[in-house]
Amino acid sequence: MLFILGLFIGSFLNVLIYRIPRGESVVWPGSHCAQCGHGLKPLDLVPVVSYLLLRGRCRYCGTKISLRYPLVELLTAFSFLLVYLQYGYSVQTAAGCVLVAMLVVVTFTDIDEGIIPDVITYPGMLIGLAFSFFTIGIKSALFGMLGFGLVFFLIALLSRGGMGGGDVKLVAVIGAFVGPLHSVLVFILSSLAGGLWAIGLLLFRGAGRKTEVRFGPFLALAALLVFLYGQQLLDFYLGLF
Repeated sequence: MLFILGLFIGSFLNVLIYRIPRGESVVWPGSHCAQCGHGLKPLDLVPVVSYLLLRGRCRYCGTKISLRYPLVELLTAFSFLLVYLQYGYSVQTAAGCVLVAMLVVVTFTDIDEGIIPDVITYPGMLIGLAFSFFTIGIKSALFGMLGFGLVFFLIALLSRGGMGGGDVKLVAVIGAFVGPLHSVLVFILSSLAGGLWAIGLLLFRGAGRKTEVRFGPFLALAALLVFLYGQQLLDFYLGLF
């Protein structure tokens, strides 16, 4: 049930990913083909299934539909499933699914447009604090949000534009959900992932020192891993010493 819910939530996240950066309403008009503008019927909107039946093309104009759409739906559904397998039916699972939804949106808006929308991060901080009363505790959430946010704020100042304000707000959201200790783990994992990606760009894509590396996706991946397996990862890390 949660997997199926994740597919439909993922379908709506596709709408957010496309419309928020363009300043469009996410409610009106209804779902339509971006190429021909034809309104989509319910049979056109069944997650993944419609894409397969239509062979990845618009029913009305034949324009190719990006593979991104079913991938986002499946990514959301599998992430929901992983959260459930870790926490069962609980408030922690509800918090995890909300966090997943926000992480999926900011990941793809950052990849596509280089922005992490305030309309996601500002409410995300409040939602994380609200969930904390039933999960990690309000003090832990506040320390995570303010502490992690302050670290990235200082990095943004010192990097002189190398780190964006959207990243600062995103880490504040993550800190509110995972707390201060696990925020440190998110910082380590995202830095390692981002560093490896940058090295790969230097070696195989001919990137230079000034090549932009969008950090939001690495923060999102690290946040999901830590939310799911934070204690296990922390025990493994501390065991190295």
